[in-house]
Amino acid sequence: MSICMFQSLLLCALLTCGAGRVAQISYVGCYQDGDNSNRDLTALKGVSRLGLYTIDANIGIINNGDMSLEFCSDVCSLGGFPYFGVQFSEQCFCGTSYGLHGKLDDSKCDMQCAGNSLQTCGGFGTSSIFSLAYPKNNFYNLLKNSALTVETSKTSFWPAATPSVMHCLAKCSASADCQAAVFSKRLLACHLLAFAYPPASLTGPDSNLYQRG
Repeated sequence: MSICMFQSLLLCALLTCGAGRVAQISYVGCYQDGDNSNRDLTALKGVSRLGLYTIDANIGIINNGDMSLEFCSDVCSLGGFPYFGVQFSEQCFCGTSYGLHGKLDDSKCDMQCAGNSLQTCGGFGTSSIFSLAYPKNNFYNLLKNSALTVETSKTSFWPAATPSVMHCLAKCSASADCQAAVFSKRLLACHLLAFAYPPASLTGPDSNLYQRG
């Protein structure tokens, strides 16, 4: 078997056709939240757009009339965040930690989710908080010519010196902070991404997006 064929087989093993990042959702509890200057979950602060989702960058909050546990977990998984909170029926927050303002009895989170009346989405000033556990695999979803991007004031990508897409994805797999990678075959350029979508500066016909599965 030639080296080129061997590398192609390895790359195929890394790729999957599934959509979105898979995560296991577990309920943590009902927690008090603070005001807009002292929120509990603030991982999306500074992010104004993430793929299809519009975010209030000053607070790090998504308001949506279709809110559900699946909706919020999908958003937060795009950044690989370990926690998410739903509040006031239609609000979603992502976080790397929780519990800043203390735990409450579950009865304090008593509002139905706007997008699924069978689910609970916090209360007034209280959040139903859940954890997200991601599978430890090295599979990626290939997106060609994707127009979806991230808009953020945070550092959302960093270059990695690699000679091939296989090495690029290996670099991403080795970093817990990497949610996706962009590779340009023409330029032999690899960029690792903190979110599942790249900034507009890294999009184009020569660049392929590989999202972690």
